Amino acid sequence: MDILEKFQTRWFDRINSHPDEIPSFTQIYDTNSELLSESFNLVEHSLNATLHSEILAIEKALTLRSEKYLMETILITALEPCLQCAGAILRVKIPEIVYFVPAKPGEGISSYSTESIYLLNHFPKLTLIEKDVIKNKFREFFREKR
Repeated sequence: MDILEKFQTRWFDRINSHPDEIPSFTQIYDTNSELLSESFNLVEHSLNATLHSEILAIEKALTLRSEKYLMETILITALEPCLQCAGAILRVKIPEIVYFVPAKPGEGISSYSTESIYLLNHFPKLTLIEKDVIKNKFREFFREKR
């Protein structure tokens, strides 16, 4: 099973365990496809809008490695990282991001201007692999909340 299949299997497990939470889940792997960290969103549970799955997974991976950067990793996440998470990803120099649901225009990492990214001297590879099952879970969650 490759890391994208592992991610999706684990994501399904986690959303079933957290039905009242935004279905965002993130994993970080090293270059040998070893899982370094994973996290589910805690925004609804904690009532803290900053506790996104990407931020939590990055913090765990940094702690595990006792390093400032995560340069030889890949971050896989359900929803395109928002601008808050994009800032963290750029700061820790994660080289590759894979996501399954695009953010709204202007709200995700893909909307960062080239000039802004070059000022940080790091430009990650972004890969969108659209998955309707994941997109539909997000739609369902937000439809019930609003």
